Amino acid sequence: KQLNGFLISMDMRLATAGDFNRFDRLDFITTFINPIYRELVITRKSSDIGIPEGRSPVNFNAESIFDRNFFDINFFSPGKEYRPTEKRIELGKKLFADPVLSGSGNRSCASCHIPGKAFTDGLKVPTAIDDKTLLRRNTPTLWNSALQTRQFFDTRTDILENQLKEVVHNTEEMEGSLHAATAVLKKSPEYLLQFKEAYADEQEPLNAYNIANAISSYIRTLISLNSRFDQYMRGDKTKLNSREKKGFNLFTGKAKCATCHFIPLFNGLVPPEFTETETEVLGTPATKNKKNAKLDTDAGKFELTQSVIHKFAFKTPGLRNIEKTGPYMHNGVYDTLEEVMEFYNEGGGAGLDIAPENQTLPTDKLDLSKKEIESIIAFMKSLTDPAITTYK
Repeated sequence: KQLNGFLISMDMRLATAGDFNRFDRLDFITTFINPIYRELVITRKSSDIGIPEGRSPVNFNAESIFDRNFFDINFFSPGKEYRPTEKRIELGKKLFADPVLSGSGNRSCASCHIPGKAFTDGLKVPTAIDDKTLLRRNTPTLWNSALQTRQFFDTRTDILENQLKEVVHNTEEMEGSLHAATAVLKKSPEYLLQFKEAYADEQEPLNAYNIANAISSYIRTLISLNSRFDQYMRGDKTKLNSREKKGFNLFTGKAKCATCHFIPLFNGLVPPEFTETETEVLGTPATKNKKNAKLDTDAGKFELTQSVIHKFAFKTPGLRNIEKTGPYMHNGVYDTLEEVMEFYNEGGGAGLDIAPENQTLPTDKLDLSKKEIESIIAFMKSLTDPAITTYK
C-alpha cells in the first residue's frame, strides 16, 4: 500500500512538473525515487524473491543508489582468490610508495598519484621518467578508479592489475619491469614475509601478478562516496544549501551534465547495468588561446581501435572530488572549473570552431548565466568527500 501511494503521488507530481528546466529533480529524487527504491528492496526481501545469479556491479540489498555499499567492488576485481584482504592492502600501500617498480629506481606510483593531492600530481601533464619530457595526458585521480570497467583516458585496459602493468612497463612513465622488481623484492626478508602472509595459499607468493594485485587491492580501498551530497541524499537535509540544490537541478537539467556524468558516480559508467564505461568526443583545444584555437592532436581511443568514430574520444572522468583534482581535461588545458564550464557552455570544440566531425558533445550553446555556472560549480564542490582531505 505504501509503495502504491508513492507511485500515485509521483504521477501527480510529474503531471504538474512544469517545463524541463524548471523541474526540481533533487526534490523528486529524494521525495519519490529514493523511497520507492527502498520499498522495492524491502518488498523483494520480505517476499523472498531471489536476486539474479552471477556477479553484479551493484549490491541488490542496498536500499538506495546513494548508499555507500551500493556498488560491489568484487565485480570490478579478479576472482575470489585475488580479492582484497587486510594483509594485501597493507602490502599494496607499501609497494605503492616503493620506487622498486621503476627502471630508474626513483619513481613510484605515489610520485604521480600523490595521496595529499587527491592521488593526482596537480600538474597540467606529468614529466616522463627522464624528468624532462612532458607526457601527453593529465594524471587522473585514483579515488573511485576501482569502480569502473575501463582504465586510462583511452580505455585500453579493464581491471586495475592490467592498468598497473601498462604503467610500469611504459618506457616513458616508469620504464620498469614487474619481473625485475620481483627479483629485487625477493632479496628483502621483510617483503618475502609480507607476500607469504598475504598470499598464503601459493607456493611462490612473491611474483609479478601478486605485486600488481597487492597494489590494486590498496587502490580498491580508495572509495569516495560520503560527500555532503551523499549525506543529503541519505536523508540529512542540512548538508546542501540553496545554491548547491539549484546547481544540482541545473547539472541534471539545463546544463545537461548528467547525460554523460552519470549519477551516482558522476562518471561515464552507464546505468542501470553499470558495466560499460563511456567515451565522448568533446573537441578539446590544445591551449587556452581562443582567438587562434586549435584542436588537441591526441587521437585518444582511436589509437586503440582505429575506428573513426573514436577519433579524439576520451573516457568520461568522474566529478567526485573535482575541486581537488585540477587541472582538467585529458590534456590538463584548463586550470579552473570556471574555464571548464565556459568551454561546455559554448558548445565544446564547436564553440571554438575546432570541432571534429564526430564531436559527440552537443554543439549548441547552453546559455547558462554566470550565476547558473556558479551554482553548478558550487554543487560539484559538494561532491568532495572529507576523507580525501585528511588521507595520509
